[in-house]
Amino acid sequence: MPDVQPIIRFENVVKTFPGNITVLDNINIVFQPGEFVSLVGASGAGKSTLLKLIYAEEVPTQGEVYFSERPVGKINRKHLPFFRRNIGTVFQDYKLLPQRTAFENVAYALEVDGRSTAEINEEVPEILEIVGLGDKMHKFPKQLSGGEQQRVSLARALIHRPKVIIADEPTGNLDPVSADEIIQLLLEINSFGTTVLLATHNKGIVDKIGKRVVLLSKGQVIHDQNKGKYILS
Repeated sequence: MPDVQPIIRFENVVKTFPGNITVLDNINIVFQPGEFVSLVGASGAGKSTLLKLIYAEEVPTQGEVYFSERPVGKINRKHLPFFRRNIGTVFQDYKLLPQRTAFENVAYALEVDGRSTAEINEEVPEILEIVGLGDKMHKFPKQLSGGEQQRVSLARALIHRPKVIIADEPTGNLDPVSADEIIQLLLEINSFGTTVLLATHNKGIVDKIGKRVVLLSKGQVIHDQNKGKYILS
């Protein structure tokens, strides 16, 4: 049986910032299609930078990041928006447009692509229904709870049916119940075959998920274990 091609692969990746600050130091790691991986580590360990390299928000100082064996660093800037449709992103701050409803926030991602009104009117309610907001699609962000705003953000991340969801501290501003609901949604999305990479400080969440855990410290991978727990060292 042939080996499965990785969805994401880091090869000898180093990332330094001005002042000779090394944020990632010789990272070699592979993420397979359909995995759910929790990235953990203290603030400044390099989690967010590692994720930004995947969707080309940052570029490596040395080495290469591959997406489906395509070198991300070699993608022409004008082709980046098309490439990024493969990757849905969710952040701690929801990054919603305050003057647009939940429907309009999600629809905006399709409008930018030039999709027809008919397509938008069909697809957006479908996605909002998946995240449990079918009855709140015409509410503005200020009319929604934090958990509901994060669901809108997640719906927007899903609208292109991406291969990968990158969730960078998505529960950081949420109460425990809302946080658990977001994690359950991410697990459900993962169950349909979407790769999920979750960066979090929350030990309880990682332990509950019970899937692969990658621990970063000072820019290096110091622990990588399937079905592991958040092990501090």
